[in-house]
Amino acid sequence: MARSPDQLAIELNNHRKAFKAFLTARVGSQAEAEDILQNGLLKALQRAGELQDDARLTAWFYRVLRNAVVDHYRSRASARRRHDELGAMIKGLGEDIAAAPKGWESQLCGCLGGVVKTLKPQHAELLRRVDLNGESVQHAAKALRLTPNNASVTLHRARKELRIRLERFCGACAKDACLDCDCLPVGNPA
Repeated sequence: MARSPDQLAIELNNHRKAFKAFLTARVGSQAEAEDILQNGLLKALQRAGELQDDARLTAWFYRVLRNAVVDHYRSRASARRRHDELGAMIKGLGEDIAAAPKGWESQLCGCLGGVVKTLKPQHAELLRRVDLNGESVQHAAKALRLTPNNASVTLHRARKELRIRLERFCGACAKDACLDCDCLPVGNPA
């Protein structure tokens, strides 16, 4: 006899700690394990009618969780490949990933420091290291524990986001001549 989704949820929730420990041991992160467990519980509730043998509920759910772990690692590998491929494409298109030339800082818009602080921490740190401090992308990638291709992609995205925020904050001067900007850093750059 098939269980109702409510009965299934109650019975599976009785084993929640064991399920989470099982997942944490396989993915290494309690947060990721919790996400996978939540998704697994949702799948189990959607498939409640498939369970034929009520005595095998726990074994059946462990199978659902094992499949979810496999899907999790496939998804991560796929995302990593996409980042690497995008980095290679950006590099192939000639995206400027070299350090900025010495002496250019004096020409910078006065708003830049405040706007950089509003970016994601990893984006801001990468911009500071590469564009403001003159580190190579490879060196900054190593320091931030990123692959060089991932760092190139992240740097490209950070520059794009910085450009958008500067244009929003400074207006036309940021769009046309930010290197000679004389606007005062007032207001909220976010």
